[in-house]
This record gives sequence, structure tokens and C-alpha cells, in this order.
Amino acid sequence: MTDKKREEEAPDENIYNKEEREDQLDDSEITPAEAGFMEGYEDTKWVECNACKKQIDLAHIVEREINGKMVSFCSLKCAETFEKRKAFD
Repeated sequence: MTDKKREEEAPDENIYNKEEREDQLDDSEITPAEAGFMEGYEDTKWVECNACKKQIDLAHIVEREINGKMVSFCSLKCAETFEKRKAFD
């Protein structure tokens, strides 16, 4: 490989210069989203709200026992609405 070709392929920054090395390290920081991606994707389970049929994440679920069965809701409002409706059934 010729010296001219090496110069063309060489990076602009000089990693042996302290200031340039620090600049490269600053530029190499990752965002929180990138960090999450690096940790791995977690398959989130979704459940449907029994009152409004909206998809809800298990981390934010409201559950009530109605007629001996656990029923899932997206909010306390949906749970109360569903319970009131069931009282009239």
C-alpha cells in the first residue's frame, strides 16, 4: 500500500494527541436508548383491558377479582366502570 493511499484512508483525528483522544471518547458516549438496546430486547406481554379493550402493559395493569375471576384493566376508572356495569347484569 502506498503512503498516499494510507493518508487517504487514515482518520482525521490523531488518537495519540490527548485532546483528540478525549474528543473521540466524548463522541463515543451512547444514549439511554442505545444502552437499552445493548442490554437486549425484553419481550413485553400485553393484555387487553376488559372495559375499553385497550392494550395494556403488564407493568401498568389494574386487576380486580370479579365473580371469583381475576379481571384486567388499564386504569382504576375502567375497573370501577366495569364493576358498576357488572352490578346491573
